[in-house]
Amino acid sequence: MVFSFPRVTREQVLRVIVHVAAWVAVAALPRLLSENPPPFRVRNLLLPLMVAGYFYLNYYVLVPRLFARKKFALYFLAAAGLLALVYLPMLLRMAGLLGHHVHHRLPPGAMHYSRPPQGLWLLGVLAWIISTGMRITGEWFTTEQARQDLANKQLTAELAFLKSQVSPHFLFNTLNNIYSLAHLKSDDTPAAILKLSQLMRYMLYESEAARVPLLREVEYLRNYIDLQRLRLDDEQVHIRFTVDGELTGALIEPMLLIPFVENAFKHGVSGRHFSRIAVDIIVRESRLLFTVQNSRFAPTGTLDPNSGIGLPNVRQRLHLLYPDGRHQLLLEETSDEFIIELTLTLAYAPVPARG
Repeated sequence: MVFSFPRVTREQVLRVIVHVAAWVAVAALPRLLSENPPPFRVRNLLLPLMVAGYFYLNYYVLVPRLFARKKFALYFLAAAGLLALVYLPMLLRMAGLLGHHVHHRLPPGAMHYSRPPQGLWLLGVLAWIISTGMRITGEWFTTEQARQDLANKQLTAELAFLKSQVSPHFLFNTLNNIYSLAHLKSDDTPAAILKLSQLMRYMLYESEAARVPLLREVEYLRNYIDLQRLRLDDEQVHIRFTVDGELTGALIEPMLLIPFVENAFKHGVSGRHFSRIAVDIIVRESRLLFTVQNSRFAPTGTLDPNSGIGLPNVRQRLHLLYPDGRHQLLLEETSDEFIIELTLTLAYAPVPARG
């Protein structure tokens, strides 16, 4: 039969060393406080050992089983009673009921050791206060860490759900565009399918990461806009896409910007009126300014029940990914134009070279 011992970590060894050193200091304290200590005897270790036992009894038993369960009266009664028992041998010895006092001849003016220093009486009270404070503080940190871990897991699950909504919604609209090209027997259909394959490759193999290089996200937007150009008449729809600033090294959450662009093409293009769409990306140090402008037309026909997925989705993702003022989203509507302006504080990190 093979016995396996639990692995001892460096933190656990350090904790034991600190505790042993602390109790050695406690045992030496009475002698350090006395001007004329008597010769060392083994019984001098009795009080420090009892105080140490009281410390750990309060830490591991009284606080978690009584104080933590809000049995305060019973806790204080038990803690005070046990502390009195710790000092009972000393009190009996001082009263002459336990052992014999041996008086040592001391120089004139020297302090007699038959009466323990005042700090010795405070030792038990300090052990009570410190052990209680350490246990309560430790429980609070443990609970807070567990709560934070749970919140992180919930956040991860929610973000995964929101991201899963993006891909089908985008794919649905893109397939509709290619269907329109195929229906018109356009020569641009093969190029559109190629662009879609590039977009899908990014969505399948790169967008699962927590963050991606901003360069790749911008390339994704460029492919999407090029795909839209294939199905639209240049004379009927004016499309502008500009990028300004250093993108290398910047990271961003994948599929975060596409809903704004997709929304612009969905609602900013009219078959009867001249339309304009402008997408501008400006990077300055650690900040990204993303602006989308599109023509605005009066709604016609039946409202698409799926049309509201994109923007509410991205609003929620921004709230989760860039809290505490790390993003600003401004929406402006005029009689003939809709403008979205998004400012993000980007994360910077070395980007591994692509093979």
